[in-house]
Amino acid sequence: MRVSSFLATLASTSIASAAVMRLAADSISWSWTVTGWSAGCAKQCNYDFNVTGVGNHSDKPATPSFKAHCSGQGEGAAYEACTALGESETEFAVVAKLLSSNNNTSNGTSHRPRIQVSLKYTDLDSPTTWWNYTGKAEASYNQYAASVLNFTITPDEVFGVA
Repeated sequence: MRVSSFLATLASTSIASAAVMRLAADSISWSWTVTGWSAGCAKQCNYDFNVTGVGNHSDKPATPSFKAHCSGQGEGAAYEACTALGESETEFAVVAKLLSSNNNTSNGTSHRPRIQVSLKYTDLDSPTTWWNYTGKAEASYNQYAASVLNFTITPDEVFGVA
């Protein structure tokens, strides 16, 4: 199923009849691996990376394994859909965006990009429930001066709808 139709299906669910569940982010010990991070600013800032999460079926809620390739441009722009790579135990969609920057510099150094990634997936135990995990990380604009980077993102916002 295409990401746009998956998100449209989720959006069309009646919120009035749905139960929204929030989890304390500090109760979740899931982190995602970002590999091949490359970002730079010419006329407009852009990014390119892969993000991977290793699932855990004993987590509550159970978390799926996933891998996606993300690329986009523009600080403060809307989320860009990432491309799913490989198979997963459930339907999922990954989106990413560069967060807005105040463009302040200190001591002559450039500002650092902040990437936000959001994963939405169908619950592994209940197909009428879905979960959304969102996390952010600070990286660097390395496209013109350094090699690609690897780092982790730990979700800090978690909610589900049943």
